[in-house]
Amino acid sequence: MRTFALTRHFAAAALLGTLLGCATPQYQTHVRLIPPSDAPGRDCVQACEAQKNLCQANCQARYQACVKDLEPQQEARYAEALRQYENELRRYATALRHYEMQLRFEWLNSYPFHHPYGWYPWPAPYLPPPYPEPVMPTREGVRAQLEKSSCQSDCNCLTAYDTCFIGCGGQRLTETVCIRNCPAGK
Repeated sequence: MRTFALTRHFAAAALLGTLLGCATPQYQTHVRLIPPSDAPGRDCVQACEAQKNLCQANCQARYQACVKDLEPQQEARYAEALRQYENELRRYATALRHYEMQLRFEWLNSYPFHHPYGWYPWPAPYLPPPYPEPVMPTREGVRAQLEKSSCQSDCNCLTAYDTCFIGCGGQRLTETVCIRNCPAGK
């Protein structure tokens, strides 16, 4: 009996090791900017930096204005999300009552009767509820979803800066390195 338990633990450990060895590698990309060495190039990069800062400030101002414009819509969307939640909750309660009723009369389907999922000796296997319970919406969640769909938070300022930086004679080096579940020898 003891050897069976040891064999079973060894098999489980071997299976776990195999599954961990097959995990998908995860990579991370690092960007390094090397500024130009000459004075005109450095002056040019400073101008690029000023343009980037102005772009980011304007972008942030537009985003805040957009968020402020959404405030009247937020309550209406939240009320709609609550109505939808109430409907989903009613459907869930109905399905749950139906499921509980099936469980109460499960003994009718037990041995020697045919079970809807096949022939089983009594007692029949446990079957989980049919639907996940709906999640109640929050004002913050509705606001975040509304902002994400309506307001632009990225104005591509960094892309424009990189182009300007390279145009001034700087270099942009990109390196991708494995950080987790790395293949051997890399």
